[in-house]
Amino acid sequence: MSSILSGSIVPERHGFPLSATLGGVDASLKCSALRYPVSPGGMTLIFIHGVSGHKEQYHTTITRLLSLRDVATYDIREIWSIDFPNHGEAATLNRRLLDEYKAHSGKDEGTCTTMDIAAYLHAFLSLSRFRGHNIVGMGHSGGCTVWVRALTMFTSVYPNALILLEPTLMFPFMSPTDPRSIHGAANVRGARAKRDTWSSRAEFRHWLATGGKSIWSRWDPRVLDLYVEHALEEVVSSEGHGSYITPKLRKDEEAAIYTCQAHTIEPSQFASVCTALNEAGRHGVHIIWAELEEFVSKTAKAEILDAAGHRVKTQRTVAGSGHLVGRVVFVVWAFDDLWCEIGSAIATGRAWRCDA
Repeated sequence: MSSILSGSIVPERHGFPLSATLGGVDASLKCSALRYPVSPGGMTLIFIHGVSGHKEQYHTTITRLLSLRDVATYDIREIWSIDFPNHGEAATLNRRLLDEYKAHSGKDEGTCTTMDIAAYLHAFLSLSRFRGHNIVGMGHSGGCTVWVRALTMFTSVYPNALILLEPTLMFPFMSPTDPRSIHGAANVRGARAKRDTWSSRAEFRHWLATGGKSIWSRWDPRVLDLYVEHALEEVVSSEGHGSYITPKLRKDEEAAIYTCQAHTIEPSQFASVCTALNEAGRHGVHIIWAELEEFVSKTAKAEILDAAGHRVKTQRTVAGSGHLVGRVVFVVWAFDDLWCEIGSAIATGRAWRCDA
């Protein structure tokens, strides 16, 4: 299929070696990133996806945002979207290392943890190219956990503001009947048991369309096309006869970071991030919720806000959306509204810059 990334707005592809960890052990990991250069000044937006996502999933949303520039009251310098080290194109670049660490650990499941991904994100933010930038971070679902871990494990680099889209933050006191616990456990079981080979991308696309999986029906068709194109890879069979299509994120790696433990933090960690981002000219933590409470219930929202010490700067709800709101294009209006607010604050106030 022809790439949906072609067209009037084509991002640059970049790769960076990052000093991070894998299974808690120091490792040099490769980062795959998309860069959308926009203007000489303004905000630098950094998007990270959730578990089972990939960096290209935001392309349609980003292009819609950039189409609003003529009427926007904020300036964007550049936009970045990066893969987790065991997701998307980054997974193919790190495959040998991921397999070696898994074999060395003696475990059947992947060794890459949310703490490893946090170290990887910190290393990305620490790249010299971001010195002097007004960084605004954005994470979806499990990517929110990664941001909180990165900003509490490492305190040398902080963004100007942070946007959390449907955060699935979990806490030690969480009830096993909480939807986050129930869905987390179901996701682990589902990842381990799910089908993971198809003869072609066309067969995979047909399987999504006809398999009765309502989750896919809510995605923008362009985002679904991006998933089919960029989240899978062709692998030559071990017998050397033919090939098949399989997710770049192996299901053992996926299951390991769906666990509740992977997303459980202390309330004080989230509170410290909110406090730090409300000080020194920074512009706070902002949350965008989905209207449909598929994963994050009213009780869960209250717990997350309580953990923040009610220091979350703003909240918004995207009407008609479910937990995978990051993969539907109408989230663009919530982003645009929020960036108007943050961008105006940066333009008129004393903005913190990434000078570490």
